[in-house]
Amino acid sequence: QVINTPQAFKVPLTDLSAVQAGIREAEIAEVLANEAISAFDLSQDLMIRARLLKVSELEHILLVTMHHIASDGWSMGILVNEFSQLYSAYAQGQQVSLAPLTIQYGDYAHWQREYLQGDVLEQQLDYWQNQLADLPVVHSLPLDHARPAVQDFSGDVYASSLDKSDVASLTALCQSHGATLFMGLHAAFSVLLSRYSNEQDIVVGTPVANREQSEVAELIGFFVNTLVLRSDLSGSPSFHDLLGQSKRCLLDAYGHQQVPFEQIVDRLQPERSLSHSP
Repeated sequence: QVINTPQAFKVPLTDLSAVQAGIREAEIAEVLANEAISAFDLSQDLMIRARLLKVSELEHILLVTMHHIASDGWSMGILVNEFSQLYSAYAQGQQVSLAPLTIQYGDYAHWQREYLQGDVLEQQLDYWQNQLADLPVVHSLPLDHARPAVQDFSGDVYASSLDKSDVASLTALCQSHGATLFMGLHAAFSVLLSRYSNEQDIVVGTPVANREQSEVAELIGFFVNTLVLRSDLSGSPSFHDLLGQSKRCLLDAYGHQQVPFEQIVDRLQPERSLSHSP
């Protein structure tokens, strides 16, 4: 491992306080968009940068961008929490020190390389190879438009919500089977995909935090992995049976979540297409 020595962290300031209100909002939106798409130089940049926008004497906007190679969704919560503690203390003229970390990300990376090799790695990969044998290449879902030759992510985003009573009922049903709400939602989503595709072998990919050890809970870093979940809807199983199947599938997947998704793809060598994700 090569670890950089600590260096100064510059936070450029953009003063928009003199700009007319309506125009200022448009300029803020433009700065936000440009900041989000501005590339990092992986060979030399820090994987985090910040920019401060002055809206008025009493209002500022802090933009913080982290590269996904060095952080994940969980990390964002840690960063915001630690920054809030430090800034609140600074604003009140108080001294505050964050609790020292038990380990660093470099320790985790070293452990992972030492752990995921030999028989352990083979056992993990063997599980996924058996679990994902004869996997369907892509589901025959009816689409609004022809799938493009190269995936471009230009589809719409549709948001919906469930009533509290429905969530409570589904949660109670899951708990009665010793399952989590996610397991119940996975079972329901598998049924939905099965009905729309008229298929019985349903495959869903899902991200997982992959922070099994308590020592890594407070670390900023990239831990997230992708799990492949497979449901068998042949024989018209009842939802209770499917929920039990989802529970077993997820528990087994969690038990084999350490092996990187990329290594699973490399072992399985599935039929690949640029028109959809692996």
